[in-house]
Amino acid sequence: MAMTGLEKRLVNRPEKAQRNIAKISTHLEGINMDQITTALEIGCGIGTVSNWLADSYDLAVTGTDFDPDQIRRAKKMYPEHEMLTFQVEDGADLSFETDCFDLVISQNVFHHIKNWQSAVGEIARVLRPGGFFIWYDLVFPSWLSGVFSKFMRNYGFYTITDVRAEFLNNGFEIKSEKRLPHGLFVHYDILLHRG
Repeated sequence: MAMTGLEKRLVNRPEKAQRNIAKISTHLEGINMDQITTALEIGCGIGTVSNWLADSYDLAVTGTDFDPDQIRRAKKMYPEHEMLTFQVEDGADLSFETDCFDLVISQNVFHHIKNWQSAVGEIARVLRPGGFFIWYDLVFPSWLSGVFSKFMRNYGFYTITDVRAEFLNNGFEIKSEKRLPHGLFVHYDILLHRG
C-alpha cells in the first residue's frame, strides 16, 4: 500500500534511518558475513539502509518499495551501481527467482501489507536455505488488532503470536528476538534463519 505524504515524511527522516542501521548492525554482528553476498530490503523507502548495506558490507543489494515515488527518490539520492539497485515490488508478490538472496531485511513495513502472510511466504521463497531474515515492526495486542482490522482493511494487523507462527510455518528458525513497548503497541525485533 502506498503511504500518505505524512507517513513518508516520518519514515524518511535521517534519524530514523540511523536507528534502523544501528538495529541491523547489532543483528549482523551475530552472522558470519563471509557467507552473505546478496541482500534484499523490503520497503527500502528512500534507500538509506540499502545504500549503507552495499557500502559497508560490499553486498549486492536490491532495495524495493511498493511506492514508485519512494523508488524514484532512492535512485536520485543513491545512484544505482553494480552493488546497488532499486525497484518497485509488492512484498506479497515478489518477482525474484527462488533462493536468490542471502539476507532479507524488512523494517516497519508489514503493517502496510494487508496480506502480510503472503509476504512471509515470498520472503521464505526468495531467501536461500541458510540465509537470514531481519524483521522489525509494530505488533498489536489481540484486542487492538481485532478492532483496527475492522476499520482499516488496507493495513496488516497481527500479534506477536501471529507473526511468530507465520515465520515458523514458513521454515524460519528464531535466532534472537526483542520486544520493546511502544504505547499501545510493541516493536518486535527478530532475527530469523531459514533452515
